[in-house]
Amino acid sequence: MPQEARAVVAVKKGAPVEVVPVLVPEPGPGEVLVGVQACGVCHTDLHYRDGAIGDEFPYLLGHEAAGMVEAVGPGVTALAPVTMWSWPGGRRAAAAAPAAGAARGTASTAAMPPSRSP
Repeated sequence: MPQEARAVVAVKKGAPVEVVPVLVPEPGPGEVLVGVQACGVCHTDLHYRDGAIGDEFPYLLGHEAAGMVEAVGPGVTALAPVTMWSWPGGRRAAAAAPAAGAARGTASTAAMPPSRSP
C-alpha cells in the first residue's frame, strides 16, 4: 500500500516551491524504498523550477539524497533494509527525470533504484 511523504515540489514554472504531501509507491522490481534523511536542492533544481530543463510540472525536486533503505523490491539482492543509501555525486541520470522519475530526493521517503547506492 502506498504511503504518504512530504516533498519539495515546483508546482509550476517560476513559482515558489512548496512542501506538499506525495504518495510513495511500494518499491517495484529493482527498486528500494529509501527513508530520506538529507537532500540538497541545488542550482539544477532551480533550472527545473524555471522551466529551463524540461517543462513537466509538478516537478519533485532533489537528486542529491541520502538515507536508509526501508524496504526492497523484487530482484534486489545487493541491499537490505537498514542499509545506508546515497545518490553519488557526478551522476547525471536523474537530471532529466520527470516528477515520476528518479529525481525525487526531497521526499521524506522515496522509491529509488538500488544502483544509486555505494
